[in-house]
Amino acid sequence: MAKTAVATVLDITELSFSDLLLLQSPKTPADDHRRRRVLDTVATELGRGGSGLLAITEVPRVGALRRRLLPLSRRLALMDHPTRSQILKKHGLGSDVPLKKLDRSVSSFAKLLRHSRKLTLLELVNNTESISNGIVCLEKVHDFDGSEESNSDDEMDNIGELVTELGLYMMELGILIARACDIVIGGGQLEKSITDFGTAKARLIHYHSELDNIVIREKDSSTRKCSLKKVAVKPYQLGSQRRSGSLCPCCIKSEDMTSVMAIKDNNSRDTSVEGQAAEISLLNLWQEWHYDFGILTVLTAPLFLSASEGEECLVGQEYHHPNGHTHLQLCNGRKIFSVKCSPESFIVQVGEAADILSSGKLKSTLHSVSRPTSFTDISRETFVVFLQPSWDKTLSYPDYCLDTEEQSSHNNETSIISNGSAGSCDEDVHMQDIMEKIPPLSSRLREGMTFAEFSRQTTKQYYGGGGIQQNN
Repeated sequence: MAKTAVATVLDITELSFSDLLLLQSPKTPADDHRRRRVLDTVATELGRGGSGLLAITEVPRVGALRRRLLPLSRRLALMDHPTRSQILKKHGLGSDVPLKKLDRSVSSFAKLLRHSRKLTLLELVNNTESISNGIVCLEKVHDFDGSEESNSDDEMDNIGELVTELGLYMMELGILIARACDIVIGGGQLEKSITDFGTAKARLIHYHSELDNIVIREKDSSTRKCSLKKVAVKPYQLGSQRRSGSLCPCCIKSEDMTSVMAIKDNNSRDTSVEGQAAEISLLNLWQEWHYDFGILTVLTAPLFLSASEGEECLVGQEYHHPNGHTHLQLCNGRKIFSVKCSPESFIVQVGEAADILSSGKLKSTLHSVSRPTSFTDISRETFVVFLQPSWDKTLSYPDYCLDTEEQSSHNNETSIISNGSAGSCDEDVHMQDIMEKIPPLSSRLREGMTFAEFSRQTTKQYYGGGGIQQNN
């Protein structure tokens, strides 16, 4: 199998938060042109012929929370295990990956979120919005976009609160998208399934650079206190090169020792453009190909950090994504697409439970996360919320074809709708190798199975003993 392939850069279709609010407003008539456009976008992008992805932009409050939370992921990942364990315990966080494994490619910090059914974002908007001719105006809401700044010198003291606050807001985005899907497909199952359960799993994820793993191994092999040079965490910029030498992870701090992730304009241009080709890695993946098995997954746009030596002031600055895309890649038909989105947007992704509950009217997304092909000092930070039905929810599918996705993978034509020309992955072996890593849905689901049973069977067939991806 080739090590790299050519993928088409897919700029995800965007809906603004005000578009979603339009669907909630009783003042918006059912035949309103903008309302129809929003529902058509949901049907097209999340439906059978679409990508299974949507990006939500201009969400009040959450942008500032994202900027405060994401840099903490790398700090946690590179801490010594006893210190990290104390912090996780203090803030009610856990992990679903073996954090003592030195060569791990991913560190994940998880927390269960419990939603009160009160949509805080909607209440915020209802208290400040104005509606003129059916158009929701959010200028006043965006005055609050800074979210309350911390009084602490170190954001790590607030990590539990940040995870909870941002996670609950992202749950609400997922609920609003589920509501829109219910309008499109009928039946009203998705929103009710999410809110009846009322719980979601949040994961703060650090995708390790090769340099990160060198640091972890050095720390593990040394019993003395860290006396090596400090590592400065700074934004990825095209042309950055890996530095050599012994390294020690340190906190992201400003000169006054306040945790910072500065936002700075970047005039550099992306090296890939929508509809044009981007080179991606097929073998060197941060996360293997898989489907999420819940209803919806809500993700922040990722943050990329580069590690280097020799700076006393450790400041993270957010720039464009490496190579112009997020390194989230999806497979549709015989095509591989590399996903691109706005830096402060939120990606909503369809899971298999939504695919099943909608009788195939919605499309779950086969996806992976690839490493940058040319740079070894780049890490990727993101925050993800997984929305699911209750564990005892019965997955009934009288009109659903279990092998739809397996059949479509061998289709000669791509079904994805995008603004760019369809990129090609000409060698059939690429698709064959990808699909060999995916346990067929027909082997994981049977009529009358509960979501808990489906979850266990899916996890077992992916990662359990004898599972297809058991060593990942």
